[in-house]
Amino acid sequence: MTPLPALAPALAGAVACLLAAVCLRPVRRAVPYLTGMTLAAATAGALMTAYGAPDRWVSAILLAAAAVALLGLIANVGALPLVTRLIVESLAAGGVVLCGVQVTLTGDWLDGPVSVMWIVAMTNAYGLLDRLGGALAAVAAVTGAFLAVTALVLGDPALAVLPAALAGACLGALPYGRARGRVRLGPSGSLFAGFVLTCTAAGLTAGRGTAVIAAGLLLPALAAIVGAGAYAARRPRRASRPTGPARKAAPALCGVSAGTGTAGLAVALGWVPAGAAATATAATAAAVLCCTPLRHGLLTRLQHGSDSGRLRRGSNSARLRRDHSERARWTSSRMTAGEDRPRGPVPRPRSAAGNPPPRVVRRG
Repeated sequence: MTPLPALAPALAGAVACLLAAVCLRPVRRAVPYLTGMTLAAATAGALMTAYGAPDRWVSAILLAAAAVALLGLIANVGALPLVTRLIVESLAAGGVVLCGVQVTLTGDWLDGPVSVMWIVAMTNAYGLLDRLGGALAAVAAVTGAFLAVTALVLGDPALAVLPAALAGACLGALPYGRARGRVRLGPSGSLFAGFVLTCTAAGLTAGRGTAVIAAGLLLPALAAIVGAGAYAARRPRRASRPTGPARKAAPALCGVSAGTGTAGLAVALGWVPAGAAATATAATAAAVLCCTPLRHGLLTRLQHGSDSGRLRRGSNSARLRRDHSERARWTSSRMTAGEDRPRGPVPRPRSAAGNPPPRVVRRG
């Protein structure tokens, strides 16, 4: 391994962090819908700067992730059916699988459909973290950094540049959140980050043993699975504001991501058996999903997120109608029994000199 590829991930992360910090400031003030596209542009620019022309796997992942980010932008601006989202995401995942980035569990044709379903499911699971108090940016930064180090340990510096650039871009976006570690990337940025992380983990495990594949796929995805279960279990009235447990989601999920990243690095170094790590991770994910009270299904939440543009456009008119009804109720409660007549504009009499009398402020 030459020194240049070894330093390329660190350079890509630094450049992506700088680009995201500089470019997101005017974008979030003027057109906040373009946050995800700006994140994708910063990641691609840092990748080109640090490594030059990427190889086939990295190019396929980056192009498919850009298509998914464009899909998220369309879903953010206007209403987009859930079926359409899943079809486009499946096509993007199928393109990546055809380029060789797939889960090689059986070595047969079944690996293709399994890979597509896994990529689509984990991409949407990462997208749910963005609605859980804006925890995706911090989780993606930690997960991307550990995936980059793992790729370097496994001797794949070309694939390590992409998650390192994504981690740097997410770090550059963190100062623009309402609180430390919580910043909303929107549907575009969340789908882009989830697609890149899932495809990178699948690419690192391609062609290896069954235990290594299971550990390499489940360890980075544990934070997304836990976050998706927590998002599906919370009450709908708390979906719009990060109160209560949602405020603690970002540090807790970052801790989960750091722990699983350390375990994955230990598996790559041969310090921990891959089978034991995969079994422990699968048991933890199953326990979380089984013990979580799923009051509302994930498909309902995803459909609610796809219709967020239409609901957001109607929220202003609904708020105006509510304020008008509350004002009318308050006025009627302040009127006495003898003041049942409607109050309209009262003409002001003029004095003999022609000058209007002073203004009289009517109370009530």
